[in-house]
Amino acid sequence: MRVVEADLAIKGCLLMPMDGRPPIEGAWLAVREGRIVYAGKPKAGTSIRAELVLSGEGKAVLPGLVNCHTHAPMTLLRGLAEDVPLDVWLREHIWPVEARMGPDEVYWGALLACIEMAITGTTCFCDMYFHEASVAEATLKVGLRAVLAPGILDAPGPDVGEKLLRDALDVFRRYDGAEGKIKVLLGPHAPYSCSVDLLEQVRDEARELGTGIHIHLAETEGEVQEAMAKHGKTPVELLDELGLLGPDTLAAHCVHLTDHDMAILARRGVKVAHCPISNAKLGAGVAKVPEMLKLGITVGLGTDGPASNNSLDMLETVKFACLLQKAARHDPTVLRAEQALDMATLGGARALGIDGLVGSLQPGKEADFIVVDLKGPRTTPLHDPYAALAYSACSSAIEAVFVRGEPIVLNGQPTKVDVDDVIEKVAGIASMLLGA
Repeated sequence: MRVVEADLAIKGCLLMPMDGRPPIEGAWLAVREGRIVYAGKPKAGTSIRAELVLSGEGKAVLPGLVNCHTHAPMTLLRGLAEDVPLDVWLREHIWPVEARMGPDEVYWGALLACIEMAITGTTCFCDMYFHEASVAEATLKVGLRAVLAPGILDAPGPDVGEKLLRDALDVFRRYDGAEGKIKVLLGPHAPYSCSVDLLEQVRDEARELGTGIHIHLAETEGEVQEAMAKHGKTPVELLDELGLLGPDTLAAHCVHLTDHDMAILARRGVKVAHCPISNAKLGAGVAKVPEMLKLGITVGLGTDGPASNNSLDMLETVKFACLLQKAARHDPTVLRAEQALDMATLGGARALGIDGLVGSLQPGKEADFIVVDLKGPRTTPLHDPYAALAYSACSSAIEAVFVRGEPIVLNGQPTKVDVDDVIEKVAGIASMLLGA
């Protein structure tokens, strides 16, 4: 008799391993010292013995959701400016308020965002913002995992770019690898907000540090037109010429790509963070996700910031990602529920370069997983688990969230922070920022 020793086990669940295996009914997930030691239906001659055994009856257990692109502290700006073009939204509404945000404001905005992400099933997120050390502290406080890309730009002037680059390098030195949960990239904001000189500096620093780059890319038609007028190249062609594109590059949005652009991304191994809700809300357009997937480009899903989405709910993003492509292509088969869930789990982990650690439920990987109640009216009867999660379930059905085997959400509530206290604090900060 083989005995699997574990600290924690979920017994008799619907396991959705997202590793190529189909959903497994009556399965066990066993965790020891933060890692998965068993994931599947016990075989004859195998016994699982755990200190704590939880019932998984009527529940799905799947990898934690991975949010590949957001700006977490922008919870402070949620609903600030609605129904305006991206350029107006940024320059006239968002950037002036952000200029008044310091490390403390960023911390509290990020803390609220981390709570929202945790209770809606996200276990890892990729963030680009300023004062990113504060985002790191908020991440660790709630218990999440994060890939952080301190924002860098010099559109306001070269001195600003130099300072932000120094700040980014400091965040890397202080937080890369923190508690085994933080990875730090460099985050040049976009080709239109960074000079060629700054982009080259970022490229060189990233190479020296051995880290990656996260950048907004080809989000709007205007961005592409500006690059063509200024450089005679698309934003993708410009970054490729500058040597910023490679397997460690995560490009957000990628809505307006030529066939040549997509070929470059595929050849360089660039990863894409697709943000369907934000792209639709800001009128940016519909990314060519099926074409990118066909070329073998890794595509993960992101919510974008809570000021342009206005939610950090990844299940909502999974559903919208499917529906947007179907509506735009007049083809109900173009992006399937299972594909979108992959983009939110293992595909997202691949996009962030952490698929060796998380993204699927396999022995040896770290135990980042969520428990979803499927007994509610929205998911009854259960004909297709992928469809139930992608199209029917809502985040309120998420009962528990674990990161490295540690519960950060139980019974739908975070275990490490007081939600009411954070909400009260954030409301006060938002009023102060807006002069209310």
